[in-house]
Amino acid sequence: MENKNLLSIGRIVNTFGIKGAVKIALDKNVKLNDINKIKLLFIENANNIIIPKQVESVTMQKSHLVVYFKEHIHINEVEIFKGKNVKYLNDDGTFSIYYDLTHYTIMYNLQKGQVTDTMFNGQHHLVKVLLENENKAFWVPLVDVYTENIDDESRVITLKNIEGLK
Repeated sequence: MENKNLLSIGRIVNTFGIKGAVKIALDKNVKLNDINKIKLLFIENANNIIIPKQVESVTMQKSHLVVYFKEHIHINEVEIFKGKNVKYLNDDGTFSIYYDLTHYTIMYNLQKGQVTDTMFNGQHHLVKVLLENENKAFWVPLVDVYTENIDDESRVITLKNIEGLK
């Protein structure tokens, strides 16, 4: 299986109990939609080889997944997986990816800029924008009045009518 079809969902941070379970810390931008669909996970070893592992059971404990694999029944068998990346074939929508807006580029008229910070004010998401050739960053609410387009694929936010916000 090609690595490009797999979604990186997190990292094995520890073992759990003596029966061979592992704790997986999900990446910040990964959201679990349906825990019951997880039947197969892929572990990336130190040589970047992807190893498929059938899941016996999985539960959520605080912010970690606790996973029991079918072929491993003792803690000593899963110790080698600590620190390894975990991937999932996400063709069923079990996980969702959310990109942090600070990785987006801003376009306004012909000027480029960057998102330097984000916040939610209880009503709307806001981005702090620093445009090229300007010294001062300013906040822009992500509402129709100021946003022309938000392209998640290319990670570009196109703004309009922001002169009064500067």
